[in-house]
Amino acid sequence: MKKDVIWFKNEFSSRLGQGYKLEYSTFKDGDFGSLERVEIEGNNKGGNIDFWSLGWLNIHLVDYEKGCELLNVLLEPHQEIEQEEAFEKLHQLL
Repeated sequence: MKKDVIWFKNEFSSRLGQGYKLEYSTFKDGDFGSLERVEIEGNNKGGNIDFWSLGWLNIHLVDYEKGCELLNVLLEPHQEIEQEEAFEKLHQLL
């Protein structure tokens, strides 16, 4: 299944626990097409998920308390299995 901001809103955001704030923004004409960004903040963690219109995906998550990066992946459109695995890893970390 294609991962985009609509998929995120319908399938993934409901899996987040209490205490998370989501902020959505849009940027036109980025490196990989238009960009839909989801910023996540909560439980001493934060980061962003970038969905580009050409199918590229970036997930970045930081633990503010420990001061370390938990997840930082940039995946190409054809890496569907890796995209699925990245969202599972993100869910586990949150």
